[in-house]
Amino acid sequence: MSRDARLTAIITSLTYLHIDINDFVDTSAGQLSAQRSAALVDVHHQLRVLGQCVNTALGPAPAPDAEPAKPT
Repeated sequence: MSRDARLTAIITSLTYLHIDINDFVDTSAGQLSAQRSAALVDVHHQLRVLGQCVNTALGPAPAPDAEPAKPT
């Protein structure tokens, strides 16, 4: 699968995930059991980790290592 096709598949999956999470939250508002609340916290954590990965990929390229100082 090409990179463009993979990116399109990821975007599609995230769109469906967004819809599913919104639906879950809307139908569960104020009615979360401890188990479901813990599962939703785990979803939040996983999304933050994914966000960090994307931020790292989009970040600036690291600066080249500085040349060691020449003895005088």
